Amino acid sequence: MQSTITFPEVESFSFFRDLLNDPIMILFRKLAKDYQSQPGNTVLIQDDYFKLKAALLAYSFDKSEAYQYAKTPWKDWIVAAVIGDDNPLGRLFERGIIQKNHPFRGSMLADFQILTRLYHFDWQTFLASTDLDENDIFDAVIFFPIPPHDTIARAFEAKDIDVIFTAVNHYIHDYGLGIFENNICFKIDDTGVLVPIPARIYKSMDDLVGVERQKKELIQNTQSFIDHYTGLNVLLQGDMGTGKSTMIKALLETFKGTKLRMIEFKKDQIGAIPGVIATIKDRPYPFILFVDDLSFDDKEDDFKLFKNILEGSLEDNPQNVLIYATSNKRHLITETMSERTDAIHQRDVIEEKLSLSSRFGLVIPFTAPNQKEYLSIVHQMAAIAGINIDSKDLDRKAIQWELRHLNRSGRTAEQFINYLLIHKN
Repeated sequence: MQSTITFPEVESFSFFRDLLNDPIMILFRKLAKDYQSQPGNTVLIQDDYFKLKAALLAYSFDKSEAYQYAKTPWKDWIVAAVIGDDNPLGRLFERGIIQKNHPFRGSMLADFQILTRLYHFDWQTFLASTDLDENDIFDAVIFFPIPPHDTIARAFEAKDIDVIFTAVNHYIHDYGLGIFENNICFKIDDTGVLVPIPARIYKSMDDLVGVERQKKELIQNTQSFIDHYTGLNVLLQGDMGTGKSTMIKALLETFKGTKLRMIEFKKDQIGAIPGVIATIKDRPYPFILFVDDLSFDDKEDDFKLFKNILEGSLEDNPQNVLIYATSNKRHLITETMSERTDAIHQRDVIEEKLSLSSRFGLVIPFTAPNQKEYLSIVHQMAAIAGINIDSKDLDRKAIQWELRHLNRSGRTAEQFINYLLIHKN
């Protein structure tokens, strides 16, 4: 075997050096090293190649269709790596379009020159030089890229470094970098690290009936936040089953296609909020921190931390972060009778209990509907679901359902409609 292939000098990366530790890149680097240092060791080189092939095929099988950028596993991995590598250059791309007079543009383009050589690596010639069968090539066309994800691949195909650089810059600025690309909602793992929540379809605001005023207030506040980074922390407070949590989640559908991101915190993860804020404060996305069913037991200290978070403590909270919370309680902190009867300063104790709710700039109340409102909600939901039942018969069945469940709310109405859909035949 004669060494006829020139491998890209990936060790010369300035901004994309973290890619050197990617498992696929490690295998590629080993293949390059053995090919150049032991050109006659066909067995070793073929073994390197088949390990890389297996890793790439496993990578391609694991990928969702929504993440296909190029037509082959190798090229797709290159594009995904460029978009996914959370480095200082990518952070610049996030914030805006880099001008041609940028002082580090030369170093930036040098990295993209290496990436272009990787993208166009001649695997066909490599196979021929190693006595491998051409049928062993892993870079066959197996993907069908989905617009706009294919824009970067098309730029790489053109082999113009400036075009590639600009395409990546625009893509990351428009669609996000790293975990923020293609992901709009997140949760916190046990170590306090952001973890994307797999894409799912959330209810739209149109699915929520009987709460038009509440929807309008929440949408207006969120629109202002997205457009101008001006908005208020929001508490959706009131009766169970009235759509508070569903309404917040519906914002993801309402503002789909914007840069809005949502991070969900469980009640016992309140202590992780300051660390998360420190992580996201410099990212160019408006973040809603969502805390569902917010309340604190009497002996908990988390409410003091949460109050400081709402107020910003000595350092104001970043403009790109708002907190949206829901609660079924007016008093977010449990109040005991002993506090009212035994405390020397009863007024101070009671005001402390009420103070947390007052820290939210916007409190949106939700109340359980009366019977007329409940039946109106049922009729609207029935129309949306395409249920055709005599009006009086629908009222009668809806009231029976309400009495059976000892509750009258939007959730009760929705459950009733779902029951009718199941038993419509």
